[in-house]
Amino acid sequence: MTYTEEAKQELIHLDSRWDCCRRAEICAAIFLSGGLSFRGAGRYGLSVNLKSLSASRYYFSLIKKYLGVTPLVSTLSTNRLGEQNGVELRFSDEDVDESMEKLMLRDENALFGVASAPNSEIVKNPCCKAAFLKSAFLITGYVSNPDKEYALSISASSEEAAKCIRDICLSEGVNARISTNRSRYVVYTKSAEGVSTILSLMGAQGARLRLENVRIMKDIKNGTNRQTNCDNNNIERTIKSASTQMEDIRYIASALKSERIPDWAREIMSLRLENPDSSLQELGEMCDPPLTKSGVNNRLRRLSRLADSLREQNKAPKA
Repeated sequence: MTYTEEAKQELIHLDSRWDCCRRAEICAAIFLSGGLSFRGAGRYGLSVNLKSLSASRYYFSLIKKYLGVTPLVSTLSTNRLGEQNGVELRFSDEDVDESMEKLMLRDENALFGVASAPNSEIVKNPCCKAAFLKSAFLITGYVSNPDKEYALSISASSEEAAKCIRDICLSEGVNARISTNRSRYVVYTKSAEGVSTILSLMGAQGARLRLENVRIMKDIKNGTNRQTNCDNNNIERTIKSASTQMEDIRYIASALKSERIPDWAREIMSLRLENPDSSLQELGEMCDPPLTKSGVNNRLRRLSRLADSLREQNKAPKA
């Protein structure tokens, strides 16, 4: 079972508590499954087209509970093996008009007198927005496996319906966008936070927890990799810095007689030569009296300047 199927199975087992939410779910199912058709002379067809038996049972019960009608069930198509590819829940002709009124599907100003997006009253309440989004996801939604990427999308046949879904997402702080794919409009988000928010809003808490667990593991892994890279870079810088310091110390020792080497430099020069892999803090602890990391760094910098000065003097022509 894919991650999308797992999320949908979880949502199918969640019943809406209020009639307003049931109305929003049925409305979303009709719009996104292409179940509203014009048959001429003020006659319309109403249906919900589904891809799975479990979803068909869910919507069959939902329609019967809210609208009080029993839809006609039929198989949309079968393949060569006789396997079912889809189920249609069709409203009988005598139930269409009353159902359309309850679902607010009529629009006198629209083409053929039917709306291309849900009436604003349908998604007015926060609970209804969540119910509409849940149903839209059940019909045409997709969520990618979080182990691979973070992405969630819902497709619609009309731009108005897509904008409605996008606006619901935006109202919850999700940066959702709309793209076109052939004759479909796709509302999508590709942020982990956005996918998590939508799953939670719809009620797919199990799917959301799985995503969050993956996020945590990825963050730990990325943090470990960053720390390892940082440690490796620090080690490389330490080795390179120690090598430069030892080169400067050897040059000073060869350019100056022992008695001309400053007193403050003798100890740190000796300690660095004897402990090429030690950190500044470790060198400071070896000093007598002990020095801070900053104190050791200061002396090594002074040695570097002294070495550079001696090199410049040796380049100067003799008088």
